[in-house]
Amino acid sequence: MVGGACGLYDPVMKRSLSLLALLVFGQVLGLAPAATAQQEAPAQPTQPATQPAAQPETATPGPFQPEAEPEQPKRNPKNTVDFAPRWGLWRGEIELPGSKELSFNFVINFARDENSEPIWTVTLRNGSESLPAEMEVNYPQIIMSFPGTDARIEANSDRTDTSLSGEYIYTRSSDTGESVEYRLPFTAQCSDSRRFAWIDPAWKPGEPISNKWVVNFDQRTGPAVAELRTLPDGMNVWGTVMTPTGDDGQLAGTFENGRLRLSRFTGGSGLLYDGTLEADGTLIGTYRSLAHHAEGFTASPDGEAALPDLFQLTKWKDKVGLADLTFRNFEGSEVNLADLAPDGSPRLVYVMGTWCHNCADATNFLSALHEKYHDKGLAIVGLAFETPKAFEEQADNVRTYVLRKSVPFPILVAGQRNKDDATQTLGALDKVRAFPTIAFVDAQGKVVAVHQGFVGPAAPERHAELRHQFTERIESMFAGK
Repeated sequence: MVGGACGLYDPVMKRSLSLLALLVFGQVLGLAPAATAQQEAPAQPTQPATQPAAQPETATPGPFQPEAEPEQPKRNPKNTVDFAPRWGLWRGEIELPGSKELSFNFVINFARDENSEPIWTVTLRNGSESLPAEMEVNYPQIIMSFPGTDARIEANSDRTDTSLSGEYIYTRSSDTGESVEYRLPFTAQCSDSRRFAWIDPAWKPGEPISNKWVVNFDQRTGPAVAELRTLPDGMNVWGTVMTPTGDDGQLAGTFENGRLRLSRFTGGSGLLYDGTLEADGTLIGTYRSLAHHAEGFTASPDGEAALPDLFQLTKWKDKVGLADLTFRNFEGSEVNLADLAPDGSPRLVYVMGTWCHNCADATNFLSALHEKYHDKGLAIVGLAFETPKAFEEQADNVRTYVLRKSVPFPILVAGQRNKDDATQTLGALDKVRAFPTIAFVDAQGKVVAVHQGFVGPAAPERHAELRHQFTERIESMFAGK
C-alpha cells in the first residue's frame, strides 16, 4: 500500500471496491444485504489542502446595493457515490496551440454535508494565491466550474482515480462581438506538486534568475517590468509582470536549465510565459493567453526597472464636470455623478469592469478606503464597462459583482468594455487606456489627479507604494491642498 498527497492506493483496494459494488448491486436485486462503497481514508497531503476562502457575508443593502436575490436552484455538487478523483494536490495541464502546456496546481477537497452526503470542491493555486472552484462528480465524469465565468473543465477519472483527462472549455467574444467557444485538451495527475514537468530530473539548481527585468512585447506597447522571486529550492519562481495598465496577477513556475516557465490559471483565464536565457543574458520567449492570443517577448535584467508615473499618463478633460456625467444603475434608473455626494465632499470616480482581475484588486482596496473615509465624507462611484452588448446583461453582471464582493459603494452601468467605445461614451478622459482608471475629485469638484491601471498584491513593494500614494492624495483632498 502506497501513501501520497492524494491518499492511499492499493490494487487490492480497487478489487475490494469492485466486490462492494457487486454486493450493492446484489442488494438491489434482493440477493445480499446492503453495503456502502466508500474510499479508504486517504493520508494527509504533503502540502496542506487550503480550503477556499470564505466569501464575505453580504452587508445590509445600502441605497446603492441590490437587495439580496432569492436563492436560485444550484447544480448539485454532490457525488452520486463516494467514488471520485482522490482528494489532495494535483497538477493539471491545458494544451495550448503550438503544443505548449499551461500547467497549474489545484487541490481537491472532500467534506460531508449535514446528511453525510459527500461534497467535492476544488482550490486553484497560483503561488501563494488560492482561488475557490466547484466540482460536480458523476463518476467517472467530473465537471469543474469557476465563479464569475462560464468556463469549465469536463473530464473523466481513470480506474485508479489518480489521473484525469478531458477538455477545458471557455468562450470569448471575437472582434465582431460574436461568442467563440474554445475546447482545449486537459489532463491532470494526482500527487504531483511540481508546477511544470521537469526538463531534466538530474538537473541541479545553480544561479537564481535575476529579480527585476525590463520586458518588451512584440505587440503590446509601453514598457513592462517583471518582478521575480526564486524560492529556497532554487528552482521554483513566483512573481508577476507589470505594465502601465496593471499586472498579470500571481505567476508561479520554474527556472530550470536556462528555461523560465511561468503560469497563472484562474478558471476563467490562463497565462503562460515560456522563455529561454540566451548567452548574452537576455530572455527570449512567447507569452500566451489561453488559445486566443500569443506574442513574443524579450526581457533584459535591470535592477532599476520601474514603471512610469501612472498619475501622468491619462488626463481628464478640463471642460467636463461631474454634473455632465449621467449613467444608469443596474435597476435602469439614471444617476448623475454630481448627485452621489453632497457639495464639499472629495470623490473617486472608478472606471472599471467586472471581468477585470486588476479591477478586482482595485475594488478590494477601494472598499477598504470607503470603510476608512466614508464617515469623513469620501464618496466613491464605479463606472462599469462590460462585455455584453445588451444593457440588461451588463446590469446583471454588475448586480452579481456587487453582491458577490459586498461592494459598499455604488457601481453604475456605463457601457461596453472596448476602450475606444468607452472613451467616447465616458467623454471625460483624453483616452481610456486601462481598466481600471481612477480619478481623484476634490471638495470643489475639480479633478486633481488621474491614476491609470492598478498593481495588486502580486507585486508587494509596488502595491504598497500605490496604497501609500492613494492614501496620501485622499488626505490632501480632505486638507484642502
